[in-house]
Amino acid sequence: MSYRDILVEVDGSPASHVRGRLAAGLAAKFGARLIGVFAEARIPPPFMPTDVAAVLTAIETQRLYDAHEAAVRKAAEAARTTFEAVAGEAGAQSDWLELGGYDLQDLIACARRVDLVVASPHEGPGLPTADLAIAVGGPMLIAPEISGPAPGRHALVAWNGSREAARALHASWPFLLAADQVHVLVVSRGGLAGPDGFLQRHFEHHGVKPNLIVDQRDDGSAGEIIRNQANALGADLVVMGFYGRSRLQEMVLGGASREMLKHCATPLLISH
Repeated sequence: MSYRDILVEVDGSPASHVRGRLAAGLAAKFGARLIGVFAEARIPPPFMPTDVAAVLTAIETQRLYDAHEAAVRKAAEAARTTFEAVAGEAGAQSDWLELGGYDLQDLIACARRVDLVVASPHEGPGLPTADLAIAVGGPMLIAPEISGPAPGRHALVAWNGSREAARALHASWPFLLAADQVHVLVVSRGGLAGPDGFLQRHFEHHGVKPNLIVDQRDDGSAGEIIRNQANALGADLVVMGFYGRSRLQEMVLGGASREMLKHCATPLLISH
């Protein structure tokens, strides 16, 4: 498999420029079409309490909404300028799309119709990154605000045998097949056995010879272990399942998904 359509949301911010540049690099690397999206719903209209709205004249209210519309247009123009610059710099084929309206269902619909979505780890107005990842149903690449060239030369696959980990692994083959080095990390609690040869043979059948790592420590969270291993190995991409247990359990008990999204400085390829 390969990626043929890569979507990135662009808003004209410095972080958006980094995200767009990374996505453009990936599009050029995989020969994919890059789709840049500006979602108007990310800039919500001004909120006016009822008591405030009651004392404003129609003209004053209209001025507020006109100012909001002007801000949206300015942001859209800045986003398109950013997108066209990074796509042109990478030599990537590209399309530009602006989504109107006050909800993000159109963004979700677009994201479900591409092979890979590049997003920010930080929660944007209207739709947190975690919610978008769950809603999309396909792989997402989470790009930290400080990202280098297109990631994937040194990949770390976090494996726990779950459905989510399997989906992430299946979605990551374009990266893994092009990688110089692939590590597979299994966090094995309580002295449980690590992976058998079946997993290694699966990689080898794809032409990838992985370095299998079994971490049997009982101290430290799974997210911390993954981050430490990624740093020690010099990984520039971490592949992992996302929210293998319920969001409520993750919030109450803590979990690798929330921890990696919040703290990891390495690009993450995730799938729910």
